[in-house]
Amino acid sequence: MVNSISDNKSPVFIITGEQEEGKTTLLLKIIAYLKDQGVRMQGIAAPGFFQDGIRSGFDILDIESGESAELCSVIPAENCEQFGRFFFRKSGLAFGKNILAQPFLPGQVDLLVIDEVGRFEINGNVWCQSIDLIMNRPHPPMIWTVRKPFLDAVTAKWPVKRLIIIKSRHENYDEIIFEIMDEIEKFRTSLIEYI
Repeated sequence: MVNSISDNKSPVFIITGEQEEGKTTLLLKIIAYLKDQGVRMQGIAAPGFFQDGIRSGFDILDIESGESAELCSVIPAENCEQFGRFFFRKSGLAFGKNILAQPFLPGQVDLLVIDEVGRFEINGNVWCQSIDLIMNRPHPPMIWTVRKPFLDAVTAKWPVKRLIIIKSRHENYDEIIFEIMDEIEKFRTSLIEYI
């Protein structure tokens, strides 16, 4: 891991790598481990689905409840909004935005997850407004996934004082988990001190 910048704010961990390099796979592995450790999480993951060996769309997964909905597909449908080659289902967008709009109640959310932040958000679409609102209020530690070509633009659009970059092909999984758990413990302690 590189680029760990320290101050008193909750950090943002960014899992980055090239397209189809395992960012969401690593994220889901981390989430599963943290859930087993009693970490309370909120947010979204966007696992892809494939047709004939080609990525043809993404679902949106509620990290807390496990519920999911179709987010987008290369196949057009009614009530869709097109960004790039994908047709985003309005119901999938509303599902994700509703999850990201939930309040972070003190002592009830240890970690916020957003998969993925990229070119659509940089251009003001998909999760952009949700992220704007989140970044303008106190929040717990977060994990985002960001494709490597968009990393500089994302971190310029949403400057983070404590940024921890995780490469999707990082070989030391235990080191990643240790650092995330350490930040969660610091966050929990700060809440106790605040109360």
